[in-house]
Amino acid sequence: MYKVTFRGTGQLNGPVIINKTIELDDRTTSSLTGLKRDEVTSAILAIHYPGVKIDASKISTQSKYIHEKTDKKLSKKATKTKSNFTFSNILLWFVFFPFKLLWWIIKEIFKKDQWD
Repeated sequence: MYKVTFRGTGQLNGPVIINKTIELDDRTTSSLTGLKRDEVTSAILAIHYPGVKIDASKISTQSKYIHEKTDKKLSKKATKTKSNFTFSNILLWFVFFPFKLLWWIIKEIFKKDQWD
């Protein structure tokens, strides 16, 4: 994956400043340096700046390689879930459960008296 930055100006009822950074795959990035560079640049910018007239030969592009190893590490961390059964959680449950049970009972008693 590459992080590509497009910089330049376009025209739509006055000048429009183009400063857009997007992530592109290897194949699309390599087509930005080929013979049809202007066509690819104008097609990409037409998506992000609809209606803006762009002279693709006046748009500069800078590409920077993104290491995929860091992405894999982040995805592994995102899939890990923390265990809900820790010692402190179990201890808190045993301490507060009798109060919670008592509260449910009192709530039910007053509900029945209210409606009878």
